[in-house]
Amino acid sequence: MSGFLCGCYYFLPVPFPAGSSAKTKTYLPLLDSEVHTTILSATSKTVLKQKFTNPSGKNIEKCVYTFPIYDGVSVVGFTCKVGGKTLTGVVKEKRKAKKIFDDAVAKGETAGLLEQEPQASDVWSTALGNIPANEKVIVEITYISELKHHDSDGIRFTIPTNIAPRYGSGPTQHSLPPNEDGGIKITADISMPQGSSIKSVDSPSHQIKVLMGTVSTAIEADPSFNKASATLSLGTTALEKDFVLMVQAKDVGIPKAILETHPTLPQHRALMATLVPKFSIPPSSPEIVFVADRSGSMGHNIPMLKSALKVFLKSLPAGIKFNICSFGNSHRFLWPKSQTYKSETLEAALKHIESFSANMGGTETYNAIKATIEQRFGDIPLEVILLTDGDIWNQESLFSYVNEQVAESKGEIRIFTLGIGNGVSHSLIEGLSRAGNGFSQAVQEGERFDTSIVRMLRGSLTPHILNYTLAIKYEQDDDDFELIDRVSDSLKVLLNDETRLLPAIETKKPPAISLFDPSIKQDTLDVEMKDAEVNLPEVPYPKLLQAPHQIPSLFAFVRTTVYLLMSPETIQKNPTSVVLSGTTTTGQELSLEIPVEVLSTPSTVIHQLAAKKAVQALEEGRGWIFDAKDEAGKLVKDKFPSSFADLVQKEAVRLGEKFQVAGKWCSFVAVSENGTYSPAQETPADNREDAVSGYYNVAMTEGSINRPSPITKSRAPGAFAMGSFGGPSSKVLRGLTSQQRFSMSVNAPAERGRQASAMAPASPALASAPPPPLPRAPASAARKGGLTKAKKTAAFHGMKAEADGAALREEASAPTIERSAVSRRKSAAENVLALIDLQRFDGSWVASSALPSILGITIPGGKGAEWITALVVRWLEIKCPGEEGTWNMVVEKARGWLGRAVKDLGALEGEVSVLVNDS
Repeated sequence: MSGFLCGCYYFLPVPFPAGSSAKTKTYLPLLDSEVHTTILSATSKTVLKQKFTNPSGKNIEKCVYTFPIYDGVSVVGFTCKVGGKTLTGVVKEKRKAKKIFDDAVAKGETAGLLEQEPQASDVWSTALGNIPANEKVIVEITYISELKHHDSDGIRFTIPTNIAPRYGSGPTQHSLPPNEDGGIKITADISMPQGSSIKSVDSPSHQIKVLMGTVSTAIEADPSFNKASATLSLGTTALEKDFVLMVQAKDVGIPKAILETHPTLPQHRALMATLVPKFSIPPSSPEIVFVADRSGSMGHNIPMLKSALKVFLKSLPAGIKFNICSFGNSHRFLWPKSQTYKSETLEAALKHIESFSANMGGTETYNAIKATIEQRFGDIPLEVILLTDGDIWNQESLFSYVNEQVAESKGEIRIFTLGIGNGVSHSLIEGLSRAGNGFSQAVQEGERFDTSIVRMLRGSLTPHILNYTLAIKYEQDDDDFELIDRVSDSLKVLLNDETRLLPAIETKKPPAISLFDPSIKQDTLDVEMKDAEVNLPEVPYPKLLQAPHQIPSLFAFVRTTVYLLMSPETIQKNPTSVVLSGTTTTGQELSLEIPVEVLSTPSTVIHQLAAKKAVQALEEGRGWIFDAKDEAGKLVKDKFPSSFADLVQKEAVRLGEKFQVAGKWCSFVAVSENGTYSPAQETPADNREDAVSGYYNVAMTEGSINRPSPITKSRAPGAFAMGSFGGPSSKVLRGLTSQQRFSMSVNAPAERGRQASAMAPASPALASAPPPPLPRAPASAARKGGLTKAKKTAAFHGMKAEADGAALREEASAPTIERSAVSRRKSAAENVLALIDLQRFDGSWVASSALPSILGITIPGGKGAEWITALVVRWLEIKCPGEEGTWNMVVEKARGWLGRAVKDLGALEGEVSVLVNDS
């Protein structure tokens, strides 16, 4: 079934039969689309601009524009240009925004309304009112977001391009606009911190053009190793699947803490702490249940589903409990209760998944998850791994159920989600993993997913870590005590503040109401309900608001970001560091102290990212207010059950309006400049845009961040180190002209098969060695004409440092990659999967007819499982280091088996290593 692409439409009456009330949907022609993204380290700002026209020859009273946005982004800007008018949006409570819009339309004024659909956070709609005949309409939406971590040193940026058909009731679904004469252009400018260098820029979804060393907004600037730009241009406004961009760069996972001051709210600050954890804890032995979507919408994705499950099953450690649940309209398990992983159960499971097809009807995800949780073993943790295309609308009830079950189990249940295919609902897979304290990943058709699977399985085997806390340390004078602010302390102050928590007590009794008032007429009875907020109890918000309120589980090589909104009531000194700590179920303490970098220029980006994270939790049934208690220790939600839902919404609206972030309960409204309501009177749009842009233009500029002295305090016993903070600052690159750039074309997997990005490996840090060579272009780029100016290309690609490490000169050779290298990379990936398929459940390999052709080695006769297993292990480690993310866990299993089966493993490894190296 094809997707429902975004479009701007209105309704016209059907002329026949006479008197019919039926209406037909009519689309405004989409002239062109333009997306500009600025990627700064692990965050991004995206401006989506689409141009429509009204060719009808008459005024259109109202049209609706529906489109997808990646789940969790902060929509922070909305403008509509209609003819000569520019309408600038301001965030208001949803009902108030709708009323302002309706009033403007009723007066004949042009107006705009931007809303999130209530059923899913990744679907938005814009209503435009009173569009003049033959006028063009330009809709511009700005949003900021965190980026997903990818592999060991990468980030993943996604632009959803269609709203796939989803199971259940949702907003009116729409079909492809009939006019596709325009074009689309996507530009992504990438800037990494000083001291970092970009290794590669690639798209697994589309063919892109990459410019290394510069960004599109500063073409004439001197090239730099930490900058790049990627462009996609098509002659149609439709994309057949999500646009995905992957960037590999040095040190993107290093822990960082950045403090931002708000430009217009006095004494308001926000802090962002982000890291990609690197730690090793002995794995746990939980129960793992794979919940596999076999509904009708999975038709094209069943081969991916089966391949993913095979890698999962082959990578499981021996002795673990596991099961498979298939679902559609109904659900069924492979076994009534999870079984121990051994040769017989592995064989049964592999045989079971071979029979899979998309033959189970609708997508009743809720019932499958519920049944999996209900039949779990009560004495060991449960890890649920959901594989789905995510095509459902009824998400809220699922999230609520998982929230309750995770809380009742005291964190013993975790849910991981793997989105499969081109129409994945990111709001479902991301929201469910947030509720389930796991993490999510998405893979499109044709994209490699083996490393994602291994990372997810490793995450499910990570022991559960309890009671994560975040504390702030402040600068102090020589004779001062150390000042520390904790989120938990902030809540204690809140909960003990009886005078603010409880409703105010009236000191003066109101006058009695007469039961017979002659002035009251029947047709003038005041039956209108007052605003729901009028009678709500006052629950003060924390002075130090953490988002998310409960820090999620940390997993190795999976990015975690925590925000703090610091009100004027917090300690008014500059923080020097934040301390993240937790405890495993075995009592092992974990800790990390991260120095704080202070942005010298005020901005709103971190504030808005933090506000969105806090609002998102409230929308999904979590957040600080769910844990708030009165002075007697009673939960607020239990004390005020009739009004608690309104209290949650009130808090979300407070954050949305204060920090200008739209969401489920807040919308952008834009009205005509000559109307009675002017958004500019409340929040100057120019100031808001400058505040957002300032972060991306200034934050990583040399000298714009104030860095405190490095923290040298040793960690407590048992603490784990996640890598050193920061990195050596790079020296300024000089000696190049603005034309000395590196340009290339990168093909999508559909055009290059399964070849991986042919980029050069990482180089040493710029400050401690000559500048590293920039990524080499794939051979396809040279063949397709992407490197037409060889000298100019080589000038930047072949840069070498002079004696002082800063001046650069040209090299004569142009960057190329031989076909054979690409072929070897491609063969390595396929051969690794073939070897995984041949591995036995205990981790060993035995001689087979397929092994010599896979390894390229003639295997002597009579060799036993120990010798064959050692050979395969060393072949993977020596010949396929770039595929370690795929074979890591199967090699761990194999080495465990070898350790038990072989007395002198060193001698055996030495013998087979010689054979591998000579091959």
